[in-house]
Amino acid sequence: MRIAAIALACLALVGCSGEPSESDMRKAVEATTRRTLEAQGRLGFRQFDSFRKQGCVETKGRPGLHDCYYAATFAPQPGDKPLTVNGKGRFQTTDKGVVFEDLGAQPR
Repeated sequence: MRIAAIALACLALVGCSGEPSESDMRKAVEATTRRTLEAQGRLGFRQFDSFRKQGCVETKGRPGLHDCYYAATFAPQPGDKPLTVNGKGRFQTTDKGVVFEDLGAQPR
């Protein structure tokens, strides 16, 4: 009984951590990628072929902000060879959704 109460308390804390979900991260990074590619004249990007959250840590000294790592695979132009990037971003959950700041990505 006591272990179950501790487990439930831990789950409640995880739910309130403010850490973005993989789905929220994907939506925010896709929107930024779409805007960036369109600004470069590269139309046609709609969504990632795959997206995986690799982990997050709360930003030191800035409660509510999380630095997160992710891997995203997509074709920058329709018909191009898919590209996978390992990215890092800063995420904050607000009343208007998740805000994303790109901290860099490395193609692989």
